[in-house]
Amino acid sequence: MAFSDETVLAAWKRSGGKCECRRVSHNHLYNHCGKELVWNNRGRESGRGAWEAHHRTSIHVSGSDSLSNCEILCWDCHKRTL
Repeated sequence: MAFSDETVLAAWKRSGGKCECRRVSHNHLYNHCGKELVWNNRGRESGRGAWEAHHRTSIHVSGSDSLSNCEILCWDCHKRTL
């Protein structure tokens, strides 16, 4: 499944246009990544502000397409979660 446009927009607003990654394995020990993102660069694998909406908990492991399960990640953090 995929997030609805409304869910992605709400998550984007919540993030303030910045990467929400807090994974210690990504070297975000004390703070979230915080990389500045560009709305129009969703799904791009490179370039300034590239990002994707990511499921915190996989839909294959009881996750859902809800806002609480949606996080906005810069492409660098996103690709490390795949």
